[in-house]
Amino acid sequence: MERVLRNCRLYLRVTPDEQETIREQAELSGLSMSEYVRKRVLGFRVMPKSELNILRELRRLGGLVKHLHNESQGLYSFETASALNALTSYAHALERKLS
Repeated sequence: MERVLRNCRLYLRVTPDEQETIREQAELSGLSMSEYVRKRVLGFRVMPKSELNILRELRRLGGLVKHLHNESQGLYSFETASALNALTSYAHALERKLS
């Protein structure tokens, strides 16, 4: 991946409370303050790192439930279907909240 040279600076004034809020949000998302502000200003979606991990885990669990369904040849189809529905609805709700 080609590295982009960022050599232009923007200066802005914020209150100490605003600075702390920006610092906390950047930390939660796993980004530097510069990267966090740049993404937010340019309209990119910034998700907290912990919630990205939750979404990744929900998708992994869904794959495991699907694998269980296939391996059992549908023996537990009611249970696997309800588990997949629960995982999917929670993942969609989390994605909507983050949008």
